[in-house]
Amino acid sequence: MIRPVVELEFDKPIVRESIAEMVAHRVLEMVKAGVLKPGDQLPPERELAVSLNVSRPSVREAIRGLSILGVVRTRQGGGAYISELDADALLGPIQFFISLEQVNISELYDARSLIESDVARRAAERMTDDELRELDRILDQQAGILTDAIAFRMSDYKFHDMIWNGARNAFLKRIGQSLNVMGLEFRKRASETKGVLQQSFRDHQQLLDALKARDPDAAAAAASQHMRNVYQSTIAQYSKS
Repeated sequence: MIRPVVELEFDKPIVRESIAEMVAHRVLEMVKAGVLKPGDQLPPERELAVSLNVSRPSVREAIRGLSILGVVRTRQGGGAYISELDADALLGPIQFFISLEQVNISELYDARSLIESDVARRAAERMTDDELRELDRILDQQAGILTDAIAFRMSDYKFHDMIWNGARNAFLKRIGQSLNVMGLEFRKRASETKGVLQQSFRDHQQLLDALKARDPDAAAAAASQHMRNVYQSTIAQYSKS
């Protein structure tokens, strides 16, 4: 008697990892096994590619993902090193940071809005007067580079980095940095659109005013509005594609 074909339902499909993800996982496995220890320098990109039999771009993307996570840190003069692997690192699955897709833009900025508003709320209470004066200096610099998208993006990172540090929470700082780096992948084209940098500058001024007033609620609201404005200008560029 011929038995009927059994229909099977699986909870999840089999998903193939990218080469970059596999390289990143290999490095993480070596860290967990103690083969790689904090402070150890990774072989040069070319040597890693030959050793793992993969392309150099795949190695570069893997190191980039590990760097975002805080597993690997680069030093001035070249070289990638295993970090101290403390509470300031190893947050979230590696593939989340390596695999960026346009469909995630909305979710990315939703997450950024939540994180940045909480960071700003804490920073309003915890930042020192010296840190606030440094934010003032950064904002003065931004006023003179509103037509230079690359210089503004670098200054923008410094501005937010000061606030992440000012929140005095290593986990929030790492998450904020990681989401910001991911946002830069989507943000490059929007930052070169007329009026976008000017809007970011106004947002920064409003946020700084709230921080200087030591007003947690106003700071959180200003940070959240800034993320909404950034999202709107970013998504507008992709809708034109």
